[in-house]
Amino acid sequence: MSVPVLDAATAVRPPGVDEMVGVTIATKNRPAYLAALLGSLINQTHRQWSLVVNDQSDEPVTTHPTIVDLLDVIRGADHGVTVCRSTDPRRRYQQCMEAVPGAIEFVLRVDDDVLLQPDFLGEVLRPFRLLGDRRLAAVGGCLPGTGMRPLPWHVVQDEWMPCLDRPTWKLQGHRYSTAEVVEVESLWGAAMCYRRSAAVAAGGWAIDGYSEQIFREDSDMSARWLAAGYQLVVTTAACGWHLVAPGGGSRAVRKGPDGNVIVSHRASFAADDQLFQQRVGTLLARGVSRSAFRRYRLADLERGTVAPAPFLTAAHRLRRRAGRAVYALLRPLRDAVRYVAGGAQ
Repeated sequence: MSVPVLDAATAVRPPGVDEMVGVTIATKNRPAYLAALLGSLINQTHRQWSLVVNDQSDEPVTTHPTIVDLLDVIRGADHGVTVCRSTDPRRRYQQCMEAVPGAIEFVLRVDDDVLLQPDFLGEVLRPFRLLGDRRLAAVGGCLPGTGMRPLPWHVVQDEWMPCLDRPTWKLQGHRYSTAEVVEVESLWGAAMCYRRSAAVAAGGWAIDGYSEQIFREDSDMSARWLAAGYQLVVTTAACGWHLVAPGGGSRAVRKGPDGNVIVSHRASFAADDQLFQQRVGTLLARGVSRSAFRRYRLADLERGTVAPAPFLTAAHRLRRRAGRAVYALLRPLRDAVRYVAGGAQ
């Protein structure tokens, strides 16, 4: 099934209040995590969405009773449901997009081990409306790990900036105590809402040369969007939980008290990253337009007041340095208390 190339006006068309969204999930051998995601979709406050599940599991997800029940609930709520089987992991997100009904322009790409907050869909669509004069290709949400507390913005680090040639998921891997829209150059594919016309214009998701891990596929698309004159933003108001499945999918993870560690073979990651850097080098040589990152409070945008702030102000950097200095002064006392407490035990 070919994807229609929509007219040029769609590049800036804001979504309507009842905009139909295509929700696409690529899944492999994670039925329990997929069930959690489907449950969070059922509870979305934005009710207009249609589901596509691209299944590469050894046993079809439709053989799991819980998944069957949840899909029946989704159909019963008048959401479209398409489940397709796939054997080529390198084309899974392209196939997802192609399976979305042709009239749908806005597509949510979400990993099968993510748990979305009820307002996620509504919040990830909001920047498209509030920045209606921008050529926004995609809006990303924030996906903290389980148990993480909201952070104030001043703790954000310079290296958290997702750049074209240095993509990082650090910014999107936290949740924040302020609702802001942040300009970025690269988005994390674990949960992003994109314009299908922009994805088609940039060449689609499937690029020859990447491994089955497609480790840099989302970074590659972000770079091509930027080169085509589109913009990318993250909204801190759209939050989900990255549950990090230990198995299934394309990567294996060891979960422990000290965090999650990827234990998959690294050769594919390295090869994908090398190819990505070569492709980005070509784009940079052509002179991609880049500018300083800015952020906007959602409340200001809602009032029609465009009041951008730098990604990090001098005051933020000063507060962070002061905090580090205080921590360094108190660390010996903390270590002494821990030593005494340990001896008492």
